[in-house]
Amino acid sequence: MLRKISLLASVLAVIALAPAAAHAAGAKLGGQPTMHAIDTHHATLEFAADKLPRTKSGAVDARVQFAGGQRVSALKPVGRHGYDVRYRATVTSKTALRVDAKYTVRIKLPGSPTVVRLVKLHGAGS
Repeated sequence: MLRKISLLASVLAVIALAPAAAHAAGAKLGGQPTMHAIDTHHATLEFAADKLPRTKSGAVDARVQFAGGQRVSALKPVGRHGYDVRYRATVTSKTALRVDAKYTVRIKLPGSPTVVRLVKLHGAGS
Protein backbone atom coordinates (compact mmCIF):
# COMPACT_ATOMS: atom_id res chain seq x y z
CA MET A 1 0.00 0.00 0.00
CA LEU A 2 2.85 2.38 0.85
CA ARG A 3 4.46 1.74 -2.55
CA LYS A 4 1.21 2.65 -4.35
CA ILE A 5 0.93 5.91 -2.41
CA SER A 6 4.53 6.94 -3.12
CA LEU A 7 4.13 6.00 -6.80
CA LEU A 8 0.92 8.01 -7.01
CA ALA A 9 2.59 10.99 -5.33
CA SER A 10 5.47 10.85 -7.82
CA VAL A 11 3.11 10.74 -10.80
CA LEU A 12 1.08 13.67 -9.48
CA ALA A 13 4.24 15.72 -8.90
CA VAL A 14 5.38 15.15 -12.48
CA ILE A 15 1.96 16.11 -13.84
CA ALA A 16 1.87 19.27 -11.72
CA LEU A 17 5.35 20.38 -12.84
CA ALA A 18 4.93 19.61 -16.56
CA PRO A 19 3.27 22.95 -17.53
CA ALA A 20 5.92 24.92 -15.63
CA ALA A 21 8.71 23.02 -17.36
CA ALA A 22 7.11 23.56 -20.76
CA HIS A 23 6.84 27.30 -20.12
CA ALA A 24 10.42 27.48 -18.83
CA ALA A 25 11.65 26.42 -22.27
CA GLY A 26 10.49 29.80 -23.56
CA ALA A 27 7.91 31.03 -26.00
CA LYS A 28 8.41 30.31 -29.68
CA LEU A 29 7.47 32.36 -32.71
CA GLY A 30 4.80 30.54 -34.70
CA GLY A 31 5.84 31.67 -38.19
CA GLN A 32 6.96 34.64 -40.25
CA PRO A 33 5.69 38.05 -39.02
CA THR A 34 3.65 40.09 -41.51
CA MET A 35 3.31 43.86 -41.86
CA HIS A 36 0.56 45.77 -43.67
CA ALA A 37 0.54 49.51 -44.40
CA ILE A 38 -2.19 51.68 -42.88
CA ASP A 39 -0.91 54.95 -44.36
CA THR A 40 2.52 56.40 -45.22
CA HIS A 41 3.65 56.61 -41.57
CA HIS A 42 1.76 53.72 -39.93
CA ALA A 43 1.60 49.94 -40.36
CA THR A 44 0.37 46.91 -38.43
CA LEU A 45 2.75 44.11 -37.49
CA GLU A 46 1.25 40.67 -36.80
CA PHE A 47 2.83 37.44 -35.67
CA ALA A 48 1.79 34.20 -34.02
CA ALA A 49 3.51 32.81 -30.95
CA ASP A 50 2.89 30.59 -27.98
CA LYS A 51 0.64 32.24 -25.42
CA LEU A 52 2.78 34.95 -23.83
CA PRO A 53 2.68 35.77 -20.12
CA ARG A 54 1.45 39.12 -18.84
CA THR A 55 3.28 41.68 -16.72
CA LYS A 56 1.90 42.88 -13.39
CA SER A 57 0.18 45.78 -15.18
CA GLY A 58 -1.56 43.35 -17.57
CA ALA A 59 0.50 44.09 -20.71
CA VAL A 60 1.86 41.29 -22.89
CA ASP A 61 5.39 40.44 -21.73
CA ALA A 62 7.25 40.76 -25.06
CA ARG A 63 9.22 43.47 -26.82
CA VAL A 64 9.36 44.45 -30.51
CA GLN A 65 12.07 46.72 -31.97
CA PHE A 66 12.79 47.97 -35.48
CA ALA A 67 16.31 48.60 -36.76
CA GLY A 68 15.31 52.03 -38.10
CA GLY A 69 14.05 53.25 -34.73
CA GLN A 70 10.35 53.15 -35.59
CA ARG A 71 8.06 53.21 -32.58
CA VAL A 72 5.98 50.14 -31.82
CA SER A 73 2.79 50.12 -29.74
CA ALA A 74 2.05 47.51 -27.10
CA LEU A 75 1.22 44.02 -28.34
CA LYS A 76 -2.42 42.96 -28.23
CA PRO A 77 -3.80 39.47 -28.77
CA VAL A 78 -6.16 39.53 -31.78
CA GLY A 79 -6.98 35.89 -32.47
CA ARG A 80 -5.56 32.44 -32.93
CA HIS A 81 -3.59 30.59 -35.59
CA GLY A 82 -3.92 26.91 -34.77
CA TYR A 83 -2.75 26.52 -31.17
CA ASP A 84 -0.76 29.80 -31.24
CA VAL A 85 -2.07 33.23 -30.35
CA ARG A 86 -1.88 36.01 -32.96
CA TYR A 87 -0.50 39.31 -31.67
CA ARG A 88 -0.73 42.73 -33.33
CA ALA A 89 1.12 46.00 -32.82
CA THR A 90 1.03 49.35 -34.64
CA VAL A 91 4.30 50.65 -36.07
CA THR A 92 4.80 54.42 -36.36
CA SER A 93 7.60 56.04 -38.34
CA LYS A 94 8.70 59.68 -38.68
CA THR A 95 9.78 58.99 -42.26
CA ALA A 96 7.48 57.48 -44.87
CA LEU A 97 7.27 53.70 -44.86
CA ARG A 98 7.83 52.15 -48.30
CA VAL A 99 5.53 49.41 -49.57
CA ASP A 100 7.43 46.26 -50.69
CA ALA A 101 10.50 47.30 -48.65
CA LYS A 102 11.91 44.90 -46.06
CA TYR A 103 12.43 46.03 -42.47
CA THR A 104 14.52 44.32 -39.77
CA VAL A 105 12.39 43.41 -36.75
CA ARG A 106 13.68 42.12 -33.41
CA ILE A 107 11.14 40.27 -31.29
CA LYS A 108 12.08 39.44 -27.70
CA LEU A 109 9.87 36.73 -26.25
CA PRO A 110 10.19 35.80 -22.57
CA GLY A 111 12.51 32.89 -21.90
CA SER A 112 13.83 32.83 -25.48
CA PRO A 113 16.67 34.54 -27.31
CA THR A 114 15.81 37.56 -29.45
CA VAL A 115 14.38 36.58 -32.85
CA VAL A 116 15.53 38.73 -35.80
CA ARG A 117 13.47 38.66 -39.02
CA LEU A 118 13.22 40.65 -42.24
CA VAL A 119 9.57 41.64 -42.71
CA LYS A 120 8.20 42.92 -46.00
CA LEU A 121 5.69 45.79 -45.86
CA HIS A 122 2.61 44.85 -47.87
CA GLY A 123 0.17 47.42 -49.25
CA ALA A 124 -3.03 48.36 -47.49
CA GLY A 125 -5.24 46.35 -49.87
CA SER A 126 -3.34 43.06 -49.75
